[in-house]
Amino acid sequence: MLKNIFKISLLIFILNLTACKKQIATEKNLPEITTVIDWKAIPVQKLPFSYYYKYDSILDYYYTLDYFSKRKLIDTTSELNQYFSDSTSFLPEEDLMIIESKNYPYVGKGYFHKRLPDVNKHKVLVFIYQNTQEEETLPYFELQTFNEDNLVIDKIIIIGGINDDCSWDRQFSIDENYIISITDKEACYDIEDEKEIGKRILNTQYQIKEDGSIVALENKAVL
Repeated sequence: MLKNIFKISLLIFILNLTACKKQIATEKNLPEITTVIDWKAIPVQKLPFSYYYKYDSILDYYYTLDYFSKRKLIDTTSELNQYFSDSTSFLPEEDLMIIESKNYPYVGKGYFHKRLPDVNKHKVLVFIYQNTQEEETLPYFELQTFNEDNLVIDKIIIIGGINDDCSWDRQFSIDENYIISITDKEACYDIEDEKEIGKRILNTQYQIKEDGSIVALENKAVL
């Protein structure tokens, strides 16, 4: 169970706040594109744009791929799904408990959600996927940039969540300057003492550059 993994990870985190993890920022893969896309026909989401899970709503505890599909927020048959590149690692700045999951990084299919404005002719796409091996894990949203040859330039997980004794919530926004602001919230609930332990908030900013790369701008943890 993820909660057991998280509790162990939490103890390690408390004992060693400076522990380093070896993470790969970008896996540059060339998706096997078999269909010519009419990009002019793909709607573009205007910026600024943001999204977060609303945990005060009971519906959010049942978010699944089916939830997004029924609301036409993804199309499991979309030709754009073939662009999705899996096996995305969290960046080194993202020192999170979720990284300790045995099913991380995710390997599998992703589904097109939105197209954001191009950055210097580089496509910016957002995909949604869910690790079905972990029932408590909510769907991830992932932003990926592509060059004119369909090569993945860079990618970053922008939304995610876990509903369990140890919880994780990630929300994001992106502005007109392609600055991505991400807030991660982590905490475990001690059933015996009936209180939260290890509560932490991590604020991180990134920016999509003209070459399509995604670079970290700021990292601030609030313990």
